[in-house]
Amino acid sequence: MIRVGIAGLGGMGRMHAQGYAGLPNATIVAGADLEPDRRERFASEHPGVRLYDDFRHMVEADLDAVDICLPSYLHSEAAVAFAQVGRHILCEKPMALTLEECDAMIAASERSGTTLMVAQVLRFYPEFLAVKEIADSGRYGKVLWASASRVGARPAWSWRGWFTDPLRSGGAVLDLHIHDIDFLSWLLGRPASVSAAGVISPEGGLDALCTSLTGFDCGAVASARAAWLNGSGHPFLSDLIVDFEHATLTHDNGVVVYPKDGGVERPELEPVTVPVDVGINITDLAGYLVELQYFVDCLASGVKPDRVPPESSRQAVEICLAARRSVETGQPVPLP
Repeated sequence: MIRVGIAGLGGMGRMHAQGYAGLPNATIVAGADLEPDRRERFASEHPGVRLYDDFRHMVEADLDAVDICLPSYLHSEAAVAFAQVGRHILCEKPMALTLEECDAMIAASERSGTTLMVAQVLRFYPEFLAVKEIADSGRYGKVLWASASRVGARPAWSWRGWFTDPLRSGGAVLDLHIHDIDFLSWLLGRPASVSAAGVISPEGGLDALCTSLTGFDCGAVASARAAWLNGSGHPFLSDLIVDFEHATLTHDNGVVVYPKDGGVERPELEPVTVPVDVGINITDLAGYLVELQYFVDCLASGVKPDRVPPESSRQAVEICLAARRSVETGQPVPLP
């Protein structure tokens, strides 16, 4: 049984906790949050869990692993602190706000011999797994180009406004855009050059942008756009298009393939195997639940989570930071 502590008991922390509650090989033994009302609510939802008023006070708790659901600016500090005492780590994306912080997390994990996995959730959704499998199979030929989009209302509801403070969240480029940047680089590899244009918010965050990725070894090109919108009631929207030599694939509400010689195909999706009775909509949150199960299963079996190595999560941060530099300078940014 993997004993888990959750650092940060806001919306994401509570959702993760519900997911762990549905796993047969994990149990929540501790939680930490600055806000008393969050701790009280968590105690009512998960009786018997020991609660702390700061994640720093939870470092010495008797845990196997910590799930970091703190604001992004605290990810590196928390991950390093828990790695130093031998705890395995699942950290919400983005990995961190700087490459130096990412490197500190990786180094601390390597020194302690612990597992570090970043929750790049698209890699666990059945729909995105199907896209990855189709691309890797080559059955429609090579990928020629891919395009992804992700937009939604500005998250003004966040704790003490941390989402819209670029010093704490990194802005939409690191909080929202990173999903598609990570998936495109998982699909196609490492780009050689990043070009972007965007809009800087009054707070100084890059909160709306279009990014072009070129120089992949596979020869493809890719683009992605993301925005936190000012219309508070605007729904969240995302889509993906992948154009192969012999077909076009789309995903906005399910994966559909349009072969070059005609017809329509709907790939069979990998079934979700986690228990469904966890009090949340498994259709909407399947990727999160599969992600948690994968992390726990890796720990239980003593294997590294090779679907999301920490170096790939660092690369996603690197590409997003390059996009920001491109917006600021008006020039493409090469990746070494």
